[in-house]
Amino acid sequence: MDFGGGTLEPSVDIALLADAVQASQGKLYVLGGGWDVLTVRSLPARHPSMGIGLRVRVPWGWPGESVVLEVELQDEDGRSVLPGSLKAPVPVRRPPHLPEGQDLTVVRALTFTNIVFREAGAYSFVISIDGDVKERLRFMVRIREAPA
Repeated sequence: MDFGGGTLEPSVDIALLADAVQASQGKLYVLGGGWDVLTVRSLPARHPSMGIGLRVRVPWGWPGESVVLEVELQDEDGRSVLPGSLKAPVPVRRPPHLPEGQDLTVVRALTFTNIVFREAGAYSFVISIDGDVKERLRFMVRIREAPA
């Protein structure tokens, strides 16, 4: 669908892995952000906490009042690592002060605790909006090499 020369589809314009993330008043507060390698001592490994910082952009002409955000952790073969995905509606109501024609952005901070990684290799958090994959946050799990 097209409205005013652009696509009428929500997107993810910021997505990053971090040690911790908080969302407040339209901002992401990030600690240890932007990593793509998780080094573990041995396998299986339980990682205590990791965060995802997201900003969803909803075009001005988009008619919905919410989007369904879904995040699933997959291994390199596309198998789900967790028992299920995180799936939740996200309201996208326009504040009265938003100028006409300006996209709406919604920030979210997600925290995942005690994830067990059974194998080294490639993993990704698959991020979908309304059932359409919008982003993949890829990272590697590696075993720490013993010092020589």
